[in-house]
Amino acid sequence: MERRTFLKLTSALALAGVAPSVFATAKEPFTVYGAPALPSLTIAVAGLQGQLAKQREVILKVWRNPDHLRAGIASGEFKVMMSPSNVGVNLRNQGQKVGMINILTNGITQLVSKKPLNSPEELPNKKVIIPFKNDMPDIVFRALLKQRGINAERVDITYAAAPAEAVSLFLSKEFDAVFVPEPLASACILKGKKMGVEVVRSFNFGQAWAEAFNSKPVTPNAGIIADVDFYHAHAEEFEIFHQDLQNALVWVKNNAQSAAEIGTNYMPAPAPAIANAIPHANLTVAKGSEMKEEIMRFYEIILRYNPKLLGGKLPTDDFFLC
Repeated sequence: MERRTFLKLTSALALAGVAPSVFATAKEPFTVYGAPALPSLTIAVAGLQGQLAKQREVILKVWRNPDHLRAGIASGEFKVMMSPSNVGVNLRNQGQKVGMINILTNGITQLVSKKPLNSPEELPNKKVIIPFKNDMPDIVFRALLKQRGINAERVDITYAAAPAEAVSLFLSKEFDAVFVPEPLASACILKGKKMGVEVVRSFNFGQAWAEAFNSKPVTPNAGIIADVDFYHAHAEEFEIFHQDLQNALVWVKNNAQSAAEIGTNYMPAPAPAIANAIPHANLTVAKGSEMKEEIMRFYEIILRYNPKLLGGKLPTDDFFLC
């Protein structure tokens, strides 16, 4: 870790009264590969203040994009990783020995626009930019359009390689809306103010989803998956880490400013945007088995929309590791 990053982290934690035990004596590493999105903040704080850090050196590394994530899993380098919730199923159905540990957000992707959009029915004839074609933001956006009877051909969708690129293009070009995960949605609003571009939050995506699919306003977008053999060899440590994550989430919600300072080391957004994003990211910490009904319902929707995104079939019960 660079000295500058170390100092930023320890300063933020000192202000919050958190002991950075992760920087103690050298221990065997427990590395989690996180996404460049807000649930990685929960992982970072868990690693810094949790009980597992007393036994292992808990390290958070952030993957660049879903292709980087898939490559890391395929090579065997990544053993514990936050991922879009469809990716683990897809890889499992392709023969990779991975399974689900938990869900860390019930809906992290938000639609922001230059003029208010009060419902999905206002999207036709609008120009929308979305990161990660055929991955989670694209999946849920198109599924919602289809379920509500909106012809996707009438929505002018452009794809970006990453959320930060999507935000930059949205602000500088003639786009009406951008659909990005937090904290990039909040960062977009703040950056727009500096550029003289008004950006507002549009319709509540979770509520629109619930109305469309007659379900709870829950889209379990992402969580932690793990190599099956690694999980079984370290099951007790995963139990400790689960409690660390739950405690970290409470701390993050109660200490948004200090948490945001930590988050700047892992996400392409400034601290004010990260702090603003926390109430909008639907953060949670729930074992896969605890949310199995909602997760399977979500997978059924994805399977109906595009079976390839799950590798052609729903997961079996043993996909849920804990």
